[in-house]
Amino acid sequence: MSKVIIIKNNKGGVGKSWITFQLGHGLQLISDKKVLIITSDNQNNILEYAGKEKVISDSGLEKWIKTGAGDLVRLRENLFFIPLKTSHLNLQSKVKLECLFEVFKEEYEYILIDSTPTIGIDKYFVELADEVIIPGFADKVTINSITSLLEQTEVRKIKSVLVNRWGNTSKENHYYKGLKEILEPCGILLPAPISHCSIIGKLIDEGKTIWESRSKKVRDIQDIFAKVIEAIV
Repeated sequence: MSKVIIIKNNKGGVGKSWITFQLGHGLQLISDKKVLIITSDNQNNILEYAGKEKVISDSGLEKWIKTGAGDLVRLRENLFFIPLKTSHLNLQSKVKLECLFEVFKEEYEYILIDSTPTIGIDKYFVELADEVIIPGFADKVTINSITSLLEQTEVRKIKSVLVNRWGNTSKENHYYKGLKEILEPCGILLPAPISHCSIIGKLIDEGKTIWESRSKKVRDIQDIFAKVIEAIV
């Protein structure tokens, strides 16, 4: 049975697209099944993270919703991506999106949504999702954002909160502890934070995922994502 997973935070700039790509590739490698990534972010940064040219036609997600067909970019073996052209995507019929996802579910084991809250159909994506992954920072804004999401989203859907770009400061440790106190009673996974390190920047420049690196420095990051993937599967 296929799963729809949305990577969502109401705050921008927390690394949603990068995290979505790492999760997508990890899920494909572990399951050995087909995985699809959909974005509601017209910057389409996932293409750059995957080392692909950022050329977007008019046949992205918009075309898929209208006609049931469109562009499909192969990122890795059995890992595919549907880009987005416009930042003003409005859905006239929610039914069209639901029908499209039913078609996708027949072909893909996992469907990941790189969510952008400013897009009009984001609320439909949340409704269609079986599970939610929330990326963020160890700061006051993230705690407030996550608290808000816990109030807006069915708690049972939230599988994990991922703290990104960790600098191990005293303030970050304080807010991380606060996150733990909020999430543990809800049974939501809070793995170790993803450290802010140069090796991630190097992998991005090379168009590689963490799973394509043999560096010892990346193993801790792989372990963090493996825990999240374990919670998903």
